[in-house]
Amino acid sequence: MQQRNEKFKNLVFYEIYPTSFYDSNNDGIGDLNGIRKKLPYIKELGCNAIWLNPFFTSPFKDGGYDVTNFFDVDKRFGNLKDFENLIKDANKLGIKIIIDCVAGHASEDNYEFLQSGKEKRNEYSDLFIWNDTVWQMPEGYKFVSGRFNRNANYLVNFFSFQPAFNFGFNKITHPKWQMSYKDKRTFKARDYIVKIMKFWLKKGAAGFRVDMAASLVKNDDDKSGTIKVWEYIFSRVRKEYPNAFFVSEWSEPDKAFDAGFDCDFVLDHWTNFYHKLTRSRPENPGKAVLNGGDTKVFVKDLKWRYEQSLKHHGYLGIISGNHDTPRVANELSLPKLKMFYMFMFMMPGIPFIYYGDEIMMKDANIPNKDGGFQRVGARTPMQWDKSKNAGFSKADASKLYLPVNKASNVNVKDDISNKNSLYHTIKALIKIRKSYPAILSPKMSFTVKDNVITLNRDNLELILNCSNKKVIKLNGKILFTTGKNQVVKPSEGAIIIK
Repeated sequence: MQQRNEKFKNLVFYEIYPTSFYDSNNDGIGDLNGIRKKLPYIKELGCNAIWLNPFFTSPFKDGGYDVTNFFDVDKRFGNLKDFENLIKDANKLGIKIIIDCVAGHASEDNYEFLQSGKEKRNEYSDLFIWNDTVWQMPEGYKFVSGRFNRNANYLVNFFSFQPAFNFGFNKITHPKWQMSYKDKRTFKARDYIVKIMKFWLKKGAAGFRVDMAASLVKNDDDKSGTIKVWEYIFSRVRKEYPNAFFVSEWSEPDKAFDAGFDCDFVLDHWTNFYHKLTRSRPENPGKAVLNGGDTKVFVKDLKWRYEQSLKHHGYLGIISGNHDTPRVANELSLPKLKMFYMFMFMMPGIPFIYYGDEIMMKDANIPNKDGGFQRVGARTPMQWDKSKNAGFSKADASKLYLPVNKASNVNVKDDISNKNSLYHTIKALIKIRKSYPAILSPKMSFTVKDNVITLNRDNLELILNCSNKKVIKLNGKILFTTGKNQVVKPSEGAIIIK
């Protein structure tokens, strides 16, 4: 079992969707050099780490999560030298950068996949999952048929253009074409991921956020096979890069930590405490806890995930949102957002801020782009100021790859000038987080009663008043508050020193 690496405990991440952050060459698309120019902004906010979404060569049918070349930068974002310069400048500012690792699949245009689809067997034939004839579509599997000369169908990992790497199967139901995950032929996929990771770590990346980390071994209900595969990968990568940081998009911390990940995301799933705290949607009836909703599921899930992080010596990744999630400002007012960030930064674990969440950016209603569908609305250009294209690009608005969300009337410049803005709340909370060792420790206790959340971190106490009427008198020195004097009214919160 991987032990908790104390070197990671002070990380505060800022997630960047490179298409939309800052356009340095005025072609309407964000790029790596644009991110370089905005590093001082990230540093000033207080973040010391960046999670960079895919920038690899891709046809962008799924926002870059369909990779053609895992070892190069897509020309829309720059080149390998630009990536190296970004790492160099970030390191000077004390900022670590982790990048996405798309481990479960490639693009249908990927060279290795195209070779695997050839009729004549070659070194790539077993790198992806193919069945044994083009005429069979086994029930329960997502196959694409008839696209290549190979007399077989390839298995899809998510979208039809994302062929699944062959990490093998745990339960064999079709022995003619399924390989056990223990079969040495499936180790080609493991070694391919090791090769990808070592390549980017050598270029200066500090680690990886792994996309769909649980999707490797198929017919693997308990994920025991997938866990074994990750143990294999990590044993080889950490031998050369012992301080690399690995975050899983898994949201099952017991399994993710057993597999060797340092951090597991608390995703926006209906039964996760993050969702219950912040969300209320038509398809999932009930108010968010911050809006006075029921707390039972929130308490149950928070307790379980926290216990797993202690038991397995891992970090929970607490998100403000991400590129797959509707923006949290869609559903919470400014007072409730301030309460949410107080919770986020007082929790044990590692916080992740999605670009633009710090200024209350909201989703736009725009058509599907890059396979984003309803997710595209949360991927619009960063709003820096009131100038042309919100300061994102000097290109003509018609040339922007994604339009600026004109309905979201916020920007960085205005928020910096407003001392009561969410930006300054987040900046102050990050400073507090870094100043008090109790917050960076793994230990906490919490209670939830009458819609009041109390979180204790040694001599610090967080009180969030999610009730409609209750007024709470504070007993201690106020470290931070959204209220006034020694009371916390509904929709207010405070951090006190006991």
